[in-house]
Amino acid sequence: MKDADPYLFRGMMSPFPNCLWDARRKDLDYDELRRLTAQWKAVADCFAGDYYPLTDYSLDRTAWMGWQFHRPDTGKGMVQAFRRENSIYRAVDLTLRGLDPDATYRITDLDNPSAPRDIGGRVLTETGLPIEITRRPGSVLFTYERVP
Repeated sequence: MKDADPYLFRGMMSPFPNCLWDARRKDLDYDELRRLTAQWKAVADCFAGDYYPLTDYSLDRTAWMGWQFHRPDTGKGMVQAFRRENSIYRAVDLTLRGLDPDATYRITDLDNPSAPRDIGGRVLTETGLPIEITRRPGSVLFTYERVP
């Protein structure tokens, strides 16, 4: 990775990311790199959970891509969504999997963590998680946890 780009960083997120930043560069946005690394730390344990593709796989530059990692043992998980550079669609509803339809889940956008929202499991598994990305390309990273 050459730059502090959330789209590229989130695309390479894995249990053990290998970013290879050139720390000699003075023009890198180190504050953004720290923010993105903190996001990775917040979701790293989710990679041990169940993986669910939320969109069909595609290399098409007009397509959205999305997936979910769910930890049934903790009731927590994460959703990553990517709007590719040629997508004309600003929003998508991604239907989540593995959730209890009778439970409520607290959804947190890691780019705006001060505004979590509670959504019912049935809504998330039938209607979907509404996601809007205005940038092209752009990405979002959500965490969720079952509300007791």
